[in-house]
Amino acid sequence: MDRSAEHLSEEIWTAPSGDSMLGVWRYVREGRLRISEILSITAEAEGPTLRLRHFDPKLIGREEKDRPVVFRLVASKPREAVFEGRSVEGQGLVRLIYRRLSDDTLVAVLEKGGKAEEFRYRLEGH
Repeated sequence: MDRSAEHLSEEIWTAPSGDSMLGVWRYVREGRLRISEILSITAEAEGPTLRLRHFDPKLIGREEKDRPVVFRLVASKPREAVFEGRSVEGQGLVRLIYRRLSDDTLVAVLEKGGKAEEFRYRLEGH
C-alpha cells in the first residue's frame, strides 16, 4: 500500500488457484476514490497473461466491454515479472514491472509514453 497525506494506492491479490490469480487496485486522492481496476493473471499457451479493466467511482468501465487491456509476460526472473501490452487507447507500448524488494515490499513500475510511475506497496501489518 502506498499512502501519503494526499493519496492512497492499494493493490490486493488473491493466492494462485487453478490457472489464475485475481487482483483489485484503487486510487484515492483527497479522500475520494478516483479510479479502480480489476486484474487477472491467467496461464495461457502463450504464457502468463495479465488482463485489466479500469472503472470510475460509479463502476463505469473505461474500456469497451469486449476489450480489456492485455499484457503478456515478456521477462521474468526471481522476484521480478515484466508485462507488456498496448495502452488503453490502443496506441503505444505500456510496460508493467512488478519487483519484490523484500518479503514485505513490492514495487510496481508503470512505463507509458516515455514516462515511468512507481507505486511502492508494503504488506499490511509490517
